[in-house]
Amino acid sequence: MKNFLPTSFSTLISPFMLVGVLLVLTPIFAVMTLDRMEKLKAHIRDQQLAKGISLIRTFEAGTRTGMMTMQWGLRRVQDLLQETVLQPDVAYIMIVSDNGTILAHSDPIQVGQVLAKIPDIRRSEENVLPVFYRYQEMEGGKVFEVYKEFTPMHSRFQRGHMRMQGMHGPKVRAGPDQETENGMMQNVLREENLLMLVGLSMEQADQAQARLLRHAIGQGILFFVIGCVGVFSLMVFQAYRTTKARLTSVRALSERLKKEVETTRHLAAIGKLAAGVAHEIRNPLSSIKGFATYFEKRYENNPDDVETARIMVQEVERINRSITQLLEFAKPAVVEKKQVDIREMIAHSLKLMAQDLKKKSITAQVDIQSARSRFYTDPDRMNQILLNLYMNSLAAMDIGGTLTVTVSDVLPGQGLEIRVTDDGCGMDGAILSDIFDPYFTTRPDGTGLGLSIVHRLVENLGGEIRVQSAKGKGTTFFIRLFGPLKDDSRET
Repeated sequence: MKNFLPTSFSTLISPFMLVGVLLVLTPIFAVMTLDRMEKLKAHIRDQQLAKGISLIRTFEAGTRTGMMTMQWGLRRVQDLLQETVLQPDVAYIMIVSDNGTILAHSDPIQVGQVLAKIPDIRRSEENVLPVFYRYQEMEGGKVFEVYKEFTPMHSRFQRGHMRMQGMHGPKVRAGPDQETENGMMQNVLREENLLMLVGLSMEQADQAQARLLRHAIGQGILFFVIGCVGVFSLMVFQAYRTTKARLTSVRALSERLKKEVETTRHLAAIGKLAAGVAHEIRNPLSSIKGFATYFEKRYENNPDDVETARIMVQEVERINRSITQLLEFAKPAVVEKKQVDIREMIAHSLKLMAQDLKKKSITAQVDIQSARSRFYTDPDRMNQILLNLYMNSLAAMDIGGTLTVTVSDVLPGQGLEIRVTDDGCGMDGAILSDIFDPYFTTRPDGTGLGLSIVHRLVENLGGEIRVQSAKGKGTTFFIRLFGPLKDDSRET
């Protein structure tokens, strides 16, 4: 049993099955992990975009306030850019004209230079100024760049704010040169098609993304391992159940084989005993029968002596039948199956019983309901079975009874059923449970081996036999045979 379990598991859980499970689970968890990674990347991108938009809106609001209240120009905007860039993760901030000239930059050295890659700005149909982003490779590392059209003077609060400033707010006076510069710079800032670009360092974002990606990959691997372990556990459990069922079947088969071996051993012992008894008894019985026949003829004028001689002959014949049945019961039955004509087999068996049927004026009826004319079985064993059933029925019937033999199909292509029915005395339940046991009989002159032989022969043919009977209502034996049947169209 210990050696049987590993062999069963290795058979039921083959390497090909495990590879198949891996091939199914790997794409699933790979797609789940990639989807999670994409969501993490989108989350970081949205965070960077929101931060860039916030900086641009804040800078526009500050510029707008400075231009309206303190007449700011590009110089003050430049100073504000340099202060804003000191915030964490801000790489640069710049204002660019439509031809790419840098008007203001958080790094003063870049002012006046021309931007190499001018981003494309497209207005939406709703006249809303959209915000764009792109990734830039810089000397200091990767930069997430947020940009939009720079419109510090476009605000729904602009007019009201300017009216309030003109009516109540103090106006800052500047020198002549400064006023001229501020006026020129304000005209520049009021021009359209100016771009504001905010570059955000991706160093911390990349680190955070790397941590999140490692976490997502770790979770994916963990879930994959859990899934594999779960599937493998189910396979092992199924293999255990199958192995257990096989072991149960093997045990049942082993017990059955043991019983068959014991039965064969007992039958062999009975066969040896029966052969010895037959040899030792039949010789004296032959002498007794010969002397009885002799006295029957010698004293034929004395009726009492003749009757005594006949009784002696009958008893000798009964002993001979008992010995013959004992030998048949103990002898192993050799089955030789072949195609048999159903009608011929039934007619032949009834012909052998014709004299016995005639003595008791019993009518024999045959009803062939099968769609087949032939089936595959051993004709000699079937003839022996039918003769024993006929003799059992004759013993149960009175003079003038009816013996019926019916043949029908069980299911299309699944077997044949033969029913032997008599209208005799029948049997009650207590007798029915023991009728197939050896040496069980209710008749004084019976041997109790006839039905036991029938039962063993039917089993040797791979069939089943059962009986249905009621006291005073007759008896029916059902013989169900299985195996390949032959169509009439195929007969030669």
